[in-house]
Amino acid sequence: MCQTSQLKKSYESAVPSMESSIGTPCSTSTNTAQSFSHNCKSYGRKFVTQIVPWTLLTYFSKEFSLFLPVFQSEAGAQTFVHAGYVYDPDITYFDNTMLTWGTDYAIFILMSVAGISCLRATTNQRPNSPASPSPLEDVTQSRSLRIKSACLLFSYAISVLAGGYAHRTYLSVDDLNTTSFRILWTICVGTVTAAGGFMGACGAEIHMRMNANQKDSNKIRFRMVYVDDVLWTIYGAYLTWVCMRGDMSYTRPACDIFVAGTSQFVPTVYCVLVALSIRWTDATPYMEGQLLSSPAPTPTNAPTQYQKCTQKLDNPASVSMAHSIRRGSRYMFYIGFFLNAPLLPSYPCFVQYTSLSLGVVNALLHMNLTLAWGMQALSLRQFCKALNLVEVGADVDTSEIEIKKQN
Repeated sequence: MCQTSQLKKSYESAVPSMESSIGTPCSTSTNTAQSFSHNCKSYGRKFVTQIVPWTLLTYFSKEFSLFLPVFQSEAGAQTFVHAGYVYDPDITYFDNTMLTWGTDYAIFILMSVAGISCLRATTNQRPNSPASPSPLEDVTQSRSLRIKSACLLFSYAISVLAGGYAHRTYLSVDDLNTTSFRILWTICVGTVTAAGGFMGACGAEIHMRMNANQKDSNKIRFRMVYVDDVLWTIYGAYLTWVCMRGDMSYTRPACDIFVAGTSQFVPTVYCVLVALSIRWTDATPYMEGQLLSSPAPTPTNAPTQYQKCTQKLDNPASVSMAHSIRRGSRYMFYIGFFLNAPLLPSYPCFVQYTSLSLGVVNALLHMNLTLAWGMQALSLRQFCKALNLVEVGADVDTSEIEIKKQN
């Protein structure tokens, strides 16, 4: 009897515990579903509140791009004459010399190499370091920026490739009035308008990693609004549609490119402001925010190999993205995104007030274009390499680092 009563008591005590354990997964899944639903609703409300002002900003950018070239000066009004892909032989100018299409092809090669280089920017090690990434580098962290940067540079490459082929192949005004030329030139100009979306997405990715997700407010100079990739897609797609319908077509087809470039004003400003919102260890006085760094604390239970790994990186005191992107790279970032701006007022002055041939003018402007796009490529590649770094003593789990080291 005594044993029977003890068995009964243990059974009765076991049943509630079994019931509670059975109920735990259900409650956990319910909480997960509620959390997911809450996050979706929060994201949806945030997206809706952004879509209306963003639509207005996108429309304003289109109007600004069409207004500024014509009304910037008297030379601009004489140069930017709307054509709508219908070209008049008396006022149409389209160069077919090697100075134009040859430099186009050269830029195509450079931008293709630059795009591939950004895709392969998976390590932040020095050239004489071992080929394998450091255990304190996570190459998956930079994948999004590497893809977006490559898309930006490949869009540049496609633009000049299509432009070079058009300049070499379509030799008369009658050729320009064909459907094939309109398709080819739409590709040439449309990839530049689409590049604005890729450019803004690059800035948004840098903002997300180095500003929005930064828990240490001392590393941030000021907070910015995160612009979702969907909004940048809308921006690039709308301006490309404006290009396709002929609103950016002029009697000098080269003018189309300048108008498309003007549409990149918004993403250009966004990218530069994102970089200026971050505090840097070697900040430029009066322009950038200064990061007052201190040696990062060493994890208490970290293995000896952990300390050896940190010595392989550029700054053994603190493994930080802000340490990795040096002042020279940031200068290239700032200058590269704004360096094409002088081309808009320069082109009308060249063709209206000088005796230079169109081939010479195009070659000069292509040199500036190469320098600007090259600076963008080099600086974005440096940002991609920096995003591979894992910050020590901040948001890192040393056990995860040890696991990556062993694998």
